[in-house]
Amino acid sequence: MLVWQVVVTVVVVLVAFWFGLDALYSAAVGAGACLLSNWYFAYRVFQRYQAREPGQLLARIYGAEFAKIAIALAVFGLAFALLDQLRPLALFGAYLAVQWVPAVLAQRPDARSNS
Repeated sequence: MLVWQVVVTVVVVLVAFWFGLDALYSAAVGAGACLLSNWYFAYRVFQRYQAREPGQLLARIYGAEFAKIAIALAVFGLAFALLDQLRPLALFGAYLAVQWVPAVLAQRPDARSNS
């Protein structure tokens, strides 16, 4: 999924370039916030674990989700504090476009089991 999110990031940033450099920077930061937070989530959740301790896995998932949200909020906060010509629509639009990739891909007919 992260690879598809990178592909969507490149597409979104290229589309944002059509609206100017400020939109490009804002879209890059928004998409980057999503990629960074999702990468961290995947890194934390898919580390090695023992199947006989499902409570530990659940705690890891919740902790990773909390950290994912905190990372995204921190990047957004830095963007609002440091970018002079921030374009919020490009920032949040790029974040949402990249975030929705897993949900869209999971709905493909070939992604579902045939059971």
